Amino acid sequence: MTKNTQILLLILSSCVTIPLIATLGFTILQKENPPDQRSFALVKQITLLEKALGEHQSVFLSPEYYHVVPEQDLQSLTSSLEAATATTDAANFYKLNRERHFSLLILGTLPTSTSLVRELIDSSLWVLNDVSPWGYILSPNLPTKGEKAPWSPPSSEALTQEYPDVTQRIEWMILTAEKLISIRRMRDAEALLKSANDGAATGKCHALFLATKASLAAVQGRWNDSLAMARESCKADADNTAATEILIRALIECGHDDEALNVARKLTEQTKNQETLFLLARAANASNSKEEEIEALCSLVNMARTQHQQLGASLTYLGQAYARYGDRGNALSSFQEAVSEPELNQEQRALLYHLIDHLTPEGVVPNKN
Repeated sequence: MTKNTQILLLILSSCVTIPLIATLGFTILQKENPPDQRSFALVKQITLLEKALGEHQSVFLSPEYYHVVPEQDLQSLTSSLEAATATTDAANFYKLNRERHFSLLILGTLPTSTSLVRELIDSSLWVLNDVSPWGYILSPNLPTKGEKAPWSPPSSEALTQEYPDVTQRIEWMILTAEKLISIRRMRDAEALLKSANDGAATGKCHALFLATKASLAAVQGRWNDSLAMARESCKADADNTAATEILIRALIECGHDDEALNVARKLTEQTKNQETLFLLARAANASNSKEEEIEALCSLVNMARTQHQQLGASLTYLGQAYARYGDRGNALSSFQEAVSEPELNQEQRALLYHLIDHLTPEGVVPNKN
């Protein structure tokens, strides 16, 4: 084995080589709950949008809200394409903000939207004003009189007044905790789950409560706790896809690779989408099932291509799998396609170019376009 080949294999085996792969996992698994668990959210969402658009001169909406905006109000907004581009890349958002001077941001729960929220709340330029099952509200951090304080979980009294129905109130707490986990506000998420604990011990919220607690434990690296709660959630509701997905991740992290692969196979047979295919690929990799991993990743890329989703991370993951198993040609092809994807940043492109250089046969000049 040549020194260059050894270097390449080291690069490919490193979990820090291309953080985009980890990002793919987190992003692809952050998704909406089934509609029946957010029966009251749409009314709240529409009411808020109508109020915000009436009171603010320049509002930024993430793309998932455009379908509920009245047609006459769309003219005051950026185009849905501009909104999608802005949520995909924070640099595009800041460019758009310099042009539009947004006085309010309303961001939903799609992966790209939550990613932008995480980016913005880490900045001193924006304040997180509200979190709920339908998303997030942010405003510019301006030294003006009467500035709204950063969001914190509402009191029990306020929640009871807002949601007199106990089931809706418990749902709100659990689903909001889920959204807080997505933006890494763990302390607030824990507080809401603690408040929801007694009311969620039984009834239809029980499985959702356990799945959300399992998700929190997973993000905190408490994988044994996550595994136990995910198992209990799946036992309470065998059709709880979110809990099953967390279960697969926890099984992999706890070293139960064969069980993880079996659970992932069954889940993918029932529901084949980007989330389940990604988990099947991860489980197959953990169990060293080469063909199954490649097949799952190819299906993941093809599905993303068909649905006009971002391909950079999926193609990179596929290229790494091909290279790991010695298929230089397909690895090179995957990396070359991935490097042209617009969502990649400069560092990610540079790393891909480095891999392409190592994989390109001697005497052939890599295409850098």
